[in-house]
Amino acid sequence: MKAQAVIAAMLAMTAGPALAQAPQGLMPLYGVTVSAAGVTVRVPASACLHKSDFTVAVLKREPQSMVLFTPKRPQGCGLVGQGHTDLTYALDDLGLKPGEGFILGNPLAAEP
Repeated sequence: MKAQAVIAAMLAMTAGPALAQAPQGLMPLYGVTVSAAGVTVRVPASACLHKSDFTVAVLKREPQSMVLFTPKRPQGCGLVGQGHTDLTYALDDLGLKPGEGFILGNPLAAEP
């Protein structure tokens, strides 16, 4: 399962000093915003337009949890054009508390 591979990659990241570096091949995000409403990620415009198209893995660890977003489709979503889609996840859905910091496991990229 893809979710198991994501969690395995996250666990491997915690083993050494490269904690802040994402495993190769992770979907880059165009941005992330945290508010009282939750966490909003800006994903590339693609065939994946809904939260249900993504797996969200949260690795609870000290001092901060790590959150990682991956498409559920094994081949990814494929770009269908320029632009982006914003997806908002409630803090409760991610198992995070208001004011709790976290590390984003995905790399950030500039929007084309």
